[in-house]
Amino acid sequence: MPKSEPGEAGVANAGLSPTYRMRVAFEGKIVAPYRDTYRGELGQAQVELLELLYMRGTMHQYELVNELRTSKQHVSKMTSRLEQMGYVARSVDDADARGHVVVLTDAGHAYVGRHIAEGSKRARELYSHLSDTERRELDQAMLTVARLLEKA
Repeated sequence: MPKSEPGEAGVANAGLSPTYRMRVAFEGKIVAPYRDTYRGELGQAQVELLELLYMRGTMHQYELVNELRTSKQHVSKMTSRLEQMGYVARSVDDADARGHVVVLTDAGHAYVGRHIAEGSKRARELYSHLSDTERRELDQAMLTVARLLEKA
């Protein structure tokens, strides 16, 4: 397969959906540095579950099912494993004894925090070729995109 000339990828990608291009760029340049810090320790769904709890605090198990777009059985299995590892605690929902609430333990909070710090370090290394102005511009653009998407 012949090598592309500089700039050709930009021309080839010009017709692609902005949403798709954003997903590909974010996966490779934003998500991967964070996700890779967990490699070999936990599966992607388990990481997503821990990070949801890190950001939102206590959640009902049914909320995790909806957010992770998976079955209640899968969430139950994941929370059981993470509970055995000491990262989450489950308790019966006071409002509905049939349900459970899940929260990060101190160990879980520290675990996710370490991975966020390591992922942030890796991401900074990826952007080291940018000027200070470009890094600030990228930071601002990411904050803007995050704020707008969080409203959806």
